[in-house]
Amino acid sequence: MSITLEVDDEVLSHLPLGPGERERHMRIELATRYYAKRWLTFGRAAVMADLDRLAFACELVERGIPRDYGLTEAMEDIADARG
Repeated sequence: MSITLEVDDEVLSHLPLGPGERERHMRIELATRYYAKRWLTFGRAAVMADLDRLAFACELVERGIPRDYGLTEAMEDIADARG
């Protein structure tokens, strides 16, 4: 499933981002916000942001969002480590 977000060009022109950066930035912003609200696990939020886990963790640190490392996330990490 994909979602298309229509944003007025005039509004976009006021963002301090180039056309190539906008989609990437919006993906990361949504993913970090959804993770902070506990709507997504760490792993799923990293996928949404299209980042590896380390890069996503750095994005959380930049935004002052604490890592909520519970059983679900530990199980995801174990599954990832096993391949």
